[in-house]
Amino acid sequence: MAFEILGVVEGFYGKPWPMERREEIIKFIGEQGYNLYIYAPKDDELHRFRWREPYPEEFMRAFKRLVYLGEESGVAVSVAISPGLSVSYSSENDLSAIVNKYLGFAELGVGTFGLFYDDIPPALFDETDKKRFDTLAEAQAHFANRVIEKLRMEVKHLNFIVCPTEYHKNPNSSYLKELARKLDPDAKIMWTGPQVCSKAIPVSDAMAFEESTGRKALYWDNYPVNDSYMIPELHIGPYTGRSPELSDHSAGIVLNPMIQPEASKVALGCAAKFFSDPWNYIPEKAWKETIQELFGELSDAFEHFALYNMQSPLHPAESEKPTEVMESFKAAYINGDLEKALTILQNEGQTMLSGGEKLLDNLDDKLIREISPWLKDYITWGKLLLEAVEILESRDVLFDSTAENKKKAERLQRTLEEVETQLKAQTPQNTLMSCSAYRDFVSELCTRTKGVFYLHNKDWQH
Repeated sequence: MAFEILGVVEGFYGKPWPMERREEIIKFIGEQGYNLYIYAPKDDELHRFRWREPYPEEFMRAFKRLVYLGEESGVAVSVAISPGLSVSYSSENDLSAIVNKYLGFAELGVGTFGLFYDDIPPALFDETDKKRFDTLAEAQAHFANRVIEKLRMEVKHLNFIVCPTEYHKNPNSSYLKELARKLDPDAKIMWTGPQVCSKAIPVSDAMAFEESTGRKALYWDNYPVNDSYMIPELHIGPYTGRSPELSDHSAGIVLNPMIQPEASKVALGCAAKFFSDPWNYIPEKAWKETIQELFGELSDAFEHFALYNMQSPLHPAESEKPTEVMESFKAAYINGDLEKALTILQNEGQTMLSGGEKLLDNLDDKLIREISPWLKDYITWGKLLLEAVEILESRDVLFDSTAENKKKAERLQRTLEEVETQLKAQTPQNTLMSCSAYRDFVSELCTRTKGVFYLHNKDWQH
């Protein structure tokens, strides 16, 4: 591996993973060459809001198994605590509370610990802290250093990671410079890059961080995470936009996965190919290989489904796939080749319908539970394309009001009503699958076809 640290940080907002999913992810990332897993789910109250309280015995027993699995898999299992919403940086009681909590995990075999100051107000709020410290950076460095000092007396080969309050955009901020200057030199500092969820991380960003802080950034890479307003997105596209030179100018990269652990394997597996050989990495090739490795005989169907779920911070625009289909259809239609135009829609709709149903019937149940909303929307859009073909094939009867064609027109009208009902049901959909091009097309097709009923031939009005 070209990178010193390669990891996964379970650091998203939302329901934390079940422990058995963590076990599976640790085994998986070990097979992929990762060497670190950080437990830090934001909505675990004992991680963030009730951080002073110890974890219950049942949780600790389960975590001990994680540590054991990590040792077997070559993955250091670590734990982070986020005390910043309520901590007093000058309090001996708070210092003892967090150290004792870390030591409870050290007894399980944990040797890497994280102290996360992210997503908190960027100012001191405790009155004692305000009197003792001039800046937030000074207070945070002081507290972290005291924690490290205490842990070093009990933990052999201690590794310590700090996530700063300012963790992206400007590595030359006075806060970050002071924190780095005053923090224990062996502690790693996390950094997400130019943005919270960075579309690209150029080597210039890493070099600017190193020049400003005197140490290499440990990148907290917010991909494929889909929390907050990204929840409707399924981030299963290629891992892109990371400079291969980060291998020389960073302490490593840890990826923040999705709320869906099984679906996260697509991005984690793809990223592993970048980490193993960043200079020769080809995103689309690595992505296709990962899908093949994960899904075998289902890989073609899953890859096509994934093409409709590319939108993410790394791929901000909607997927190109539906746009390409519609452009091909329109080009054939405008050139008067109706048969070719209908074949394009027919093939795409059938691929979506049959492929989606095949995935629903054959994918692992755990993955189905995670992605079924997207799969069901995918299947529905396939059906709508097929029904659009049916409308296009039969709507010429509207211009010939013979008795026979009038009956066909009545059937067409029923089809239109069914399509519009389905279209309305899809309008408030909960997923952000890239099908707006289909929505616009089917909606316009229905409107234009209905217009003939209500404007061209009044005898067919209801």
